[in-house]
Amino acid sequence: MKVQRLRFRYRLTAAVADLRHRDITDAWEAALKAANLPVAFSEGKRPSAQMAPGAPLPQGATSDGELIDVFFAERIDPAEALCALSCQFPEGIEVVGVEEIGVAGPSLQSQMRWAEYTVDVPVDDLSDSDVEEAIERILSARTLPAEYRRETKVRHYDLRPLILDLRLAGSTGGRFRLRMKLLAEPENTARADQTVVALGLPEPSHVHRVHLHTEDIPAGIAAYRRAGSPTREG
Repeated sequence: MKVQRLRFRYRLTAAVADLRHRDITDAWEAALKAANLPVAFSEGKRPSAQMAPGAPLPQGATSDGELIDVFFAERIDPAEALCALSCQFPEGIEVVGVEEIGVAGPSLQSQMRWAEYTVDVPVDDLSDSDVEEAIERILSARTLPAEYRRETKVRHYDLRPLILDLRLAGSTGGRFRLRMKLLAEPENTARADQTVVALGLPEPSHVHRVHLHTEDIPAGIAAYRRAGSPTREG
């Protein structure tokens, strides 16, 4: 039985940047078990901890703003849960905040709106003006045809409406730093590395997610958006 939902915010450093999304959720389940917290479990032959992570982070990236909802079978003080979990993770996963969310409220995934990134790109033989021109080209475009590949599947979509903000933050140490605000809704998500590809720049040397923004919207509006918007994946 689910009687409480806590939303945790956590960091992922370079020490775990190569872990897959599944590896991160496994680490959460192991930490919850080690902390001996009253987690709610699914039913069936292989019960698992009832958790709901936010938007998956691309493998190789780091983050200061990851989110995950955990359901509990008994009520627990959020601060106590945060303290109990803080020493149970491997190096590179750091739990930094918690808040209580209504059990019957909207899911974390349905509340996802956008993500902020900083992206480092090698200077190569490019100048600041070259990057600024590429950004202006992207922002002034009406459409940006792109494709997303997963194993043998290829899906085509328009990247342009998924880019909310894009700017050059500076250049130093042989790299450019870009700041991006990208849509991160369940059916409308952009990836930072794909945005770099659209810019025509070298492959990023580092992608860092600064923040995941959530917003509660009425269920009717969410359903209307899903019905009226074509699926885009990134």
